[in-house]
Amino acid sequence: MDFDGVIYGQTFDNLENAIHSASMRQTKIAQNIANIESDNYQKNSNFADVLETAKTKQESKNGATAVRFNAKQELENAQNKQTLIDNELSKLAENNLKITSYSQLLSSKLKILRKVVTLGKG
Repeated sequence: MDFDGVIYGQTFDNLENAIHSASMRQTKIAQNIANIESDNYQKNSNFADVLETAKTKQESKNGATAVRFNAKQELENAQNKQTLIDNELSKLAENNLKITSYSQLLSSKLKILRKVVTLGKG
């Protein structure tokens, strides 16, 4: 006879798996955000910042310096990165709420179990 199954039931296993999955998801989302940051991501991507970044990208040609500049493309790249990080932060907040809910459910289940055990001592 499996006493763990009788005492704890499937709920504890399900909550344990849910917390573990949410924790792994949290790590993945955090890594995604870190990768966005490491790829020349700029938090404040207004036009002046994009223009300055584009100006610093220079190419030497026949002893003269030519500035390769595409402001529209640079601005679109910055906006795309901002959208990506906003989406990841949204996923992070949603996942955090799930972890909190799972933890609270597990805590309430443990309180019930503790109450049953202490009442049974009698």
